[in-house]
Amino acid sequence: MISPFGQITPPCRVFFGGPDLPPRALRDLLHSHVSSVPAGGEIFWATYYFRDEALAGALVQARKRGVSVRLTLEAHPRTPQVNRPVMEMLQRAGNLGDHVRPLRHIWPDNLAPRIPRLHIKLYYFSHPEPHALVGTFNPSGNQPEDPDVIAEIGDQDRGHNYLVEITDSRLVQPLRDHALLLHTQLHGPWERLLPSNNRVLQAGDTCLYLFPRLLRDVLRQELLTLPTGTTLRMAVSHMNDMRIAKTLGLLAKRGISLEILAHDTERRVPRRIEDRLGEHLVFRRYSHPEGLPMHNKFILIDTLRCRKVVFGSMNLSKSSLHANHELLAISTSPFLYEAFRDRWDQMMHEAEAMRS
Repeated sequence: MISPFGQITPPCRVFFGGPDLPPRALRDLLHSHVSSVPAGGEIFWATYYFRDEALAGALVQARKRGVSVRLTLEAHPRTPQVNRPVMEMLQRAGNLGDHVRPLRHIWPDNLAPRIPRLHIKLYYFSHPEPHALVGTFNPSGNQPEDPDVIAEIGDQDRGHNYLVEITDSRLVQPLRDHALLLHTQLHGPWERLLPSNNRVLQAGDTCLYLFPRLLRDVLRQELLTLPTGTTLRMAVSHMNDMRIAKTLGLLAKRGISLEILAHDTERRVPRRIEDRLGEHLVFRRYSHPEGLPMHNKFILIDTLRCRKVVFGSMNLSKSSLHANHELLAISTSPFLYEAFRDRWDQMMHEAEAMRS
């Protein structure tokens, strides 16, 4: 069965947003989930950007009807002040008050000279059954819209994004607990040493990795183990980590077929990274005539023995790979693989049409 948002094939659901789909599809999805939680339920969110005042109002209404609401936001996103209006609205007495936490990191990461940021997109709901939505979408749009802000951060309500719904209790419960810890605990460079951050959350054919963690090379090690003859297709929103670029260039020279669809701006994917990748792979930039972003982050892996999809909030950037709060998933689920493969095909068709 196909929904207006994406593919629905039990036991997984993937919801997509993009120029070919109804505007605000993913924010409307979040709104409907908020509205479905009754008194006595729980809503725990952690996200990078939050500008949507109507969605913030839905969280306030949820709390007033007796739902336990906890919201954790990045206090200092790359574009300053973006979160401030919604944060100030929610922190008022009678709204969410101290149930909103602007997450500030005081200390730089102990293994990289970077201040960590809360970049994970994690939305937990207790009803109608416990589930979590994870992926790339944060509610950074608003109505009426501010054209200057959208010019800076991109129209995520109409650009390419996704949310994956997770319902398996072996994954949902630790994700719920992680969202609560993000809201309550003291944050610092010791976090990558915590056992809770270094677990591999596994249910059947899907593994989840929480960051920061002690062994940061999860993705790179996964790529380095791929055999010759593998096909890699990568949707890349941000990539500025030269080590990853060198790794991809090495894989291409080893005979791995590699195709990358990247966001068009050189701030997100610098020219030096494109040059370092070399000539042994296919590299395209997604350039929408209205400037809509390609914010997707996923990798399709095809080997002779299996097919995998890698997805989550993690960019191929120095901050994401080495310092931020992130989530990375690796799955051999055919339902997930096919949903992301179909989305890849749609984006490539769109990119080709824009070039012609």
